[in-house]
Amino acid sequence: MRKLFLLIGVAMMLFISCTQNEQKNVVLIKGNVPKETELLKFEWIKEHFADIKPKAYIPQIDSLGNFEIEIPLQNLSTGVMSINDKRYDVVFEPNDRIEIRIEKDTIIYSGKGAEKNSFLYLLSKKDKCSRMSIMMSWYMEAHEFKDFFMMIDDYIGERKSEFEKFSKSHTFSKEYVNYFEIENKLEYIDLYQQAVMAYSRKNNLPMDSINVPKEYEKHFSMKNLQSDKNLIYANYLMLLNDMIRSNTEKILSSNTSLNQDSVKLSIIMDSLSGLTREHYLVQSIYYDLSIYDKYDSALMASFNKIKSDKNCIFVINYELEKFNKKQDMIGANFNNEILQTELRDTANNRLTIADILKKYEGKVIYLDIWSLGCGPCRIAMPLSKNLKEKLKGYPIEFVYITVDNFNDNLWSEVFKVSLGKENHYRFEKGFDAKLLEELSIMAVPTYLMIDKNGKLISYKAERPYNNMMQENPELEKKLIEHSGRL
Repeated sequence: MRKLFLLIGVAMMLFISCTQNEQKNVVLIKGNVPKETELLKFEWIKEHFADIKPKAYIPQIDSLGNFEIEIPLQNLSTGVMSINDKRYDVVFEPNDRIEIRIEKDTIIYSGKGAEKNSFLYLLSKKDKCSRMSIMMSWYMEAHEFKDFFMMIDDYIGERKSEFEKFSKSHTFSKEYVNYFEIENKLEYIDLYQQAVMAYSRKNNLPMDSINVPKEYEKHFSMKNLQSDKNLIYANYLMLLNDMIRSNTEKILSSNTSLNQDSVKLSIIMDSLSGLTREHYLVQSIYYDLSIYDKYDSALMASFNKIKSDKNCIFVINYELEKFNKKQDMIGANFNNEILQTELRDTANNRLTIADILKKYEGKVIYLDIWSLGCGPCRIAMPLSKNLKEKLKGYPIEFVYITVDNFNDNLWSEVFKVSLGKENHYRFEKGFDAKLLEELSIMAVPTYLMIDKNGKLISYKAERPYNNMMQENPELEKKLIEHSGRL
């Protein structure tokens, strides 16, 4: 009997331990929003440091405005809470239990993890703590170059001052205090880089011709930037990427016979170390596989030599599987997940990708995935219309699907920008649409070409314009070729 009780006790301890561990990897968010709220979304959330594509979570809101959602999380992550057309910065830690109450234009946080989000909400009300306001002024107002750096100093100083004042009446977790310190340091570097870019664009000057004040120059070094602790900052790897790209360009300018990919890889392996190097390699491989549709064996071999982080290994294996899966889709029918991707037409009728393929069966489909807020998407529209007119006698359909959320002015704006009212649809789930996920589409414009039998020709089809922003004859040639009429 004692053995039985002992076994039961051990089993209970294991169960409690497992349950607690599971809870530590979950953030619970619940609360109440006005009944008229159409959209509540928590987005740009990274489950772990190797999570290249931040995720979005949409809670169900009941008839009383109540909601509850769990978000998996292994470490602190910043993100954005979207309420209809308004966006607010948020930050979560594993095991947070946050309640959110929204009353008109006021957001009230309570529960575990509330203090840091209340602080961010406070910052959002202060113009001096607005990164966007600073950057907009660089482009819209007249400033001397030194003014840019003074504005950055004031911005960071104001953030620190508000943090100190708020800390007198609220207690932050050690993790968030550490994060805020890292964030301020890297915001400095990030804004310095943005300042140089803004000044060069506004004054039509080459970036390498701009002299950064000496007291700030020290921030522009990989040595000063690199630390595994900085992986907690969402843009850390992108900051490193800017420096690595700059160093690569310098080397190539002095020796044009060198291979760009080889030079970049050499810099990565020689200049980076630890988890930073491993995560940077993951990011590079991810973009090659997902964005550039390229497998770099040297890059992969370098990762395999140093891999140690389980999340990094998982991401690479997952992306390799997706890459191979995409390659297998060429010349084949779409899988059921893609076919069931939900759309809405201009009359707000529900339909799917399968319905689109059936509707245009017997014709080559040139599918334009775009957004009203995308500059290159807009630039392409007149050229797309010209090509459409030129190919009028061919069995070719130009179909447009926007990732934009619905609003009362959506379709009128779509018709205006696209210069036409035919063949327009929107993804019901925007960028979270299954077609985009399956094909690793993270940016617009993206163009697909589908044959007359509904089989995929290309998920990286030619754009309507070439590098000179002129009509692309290669696209015309390929569309005619696949239409069967030469």
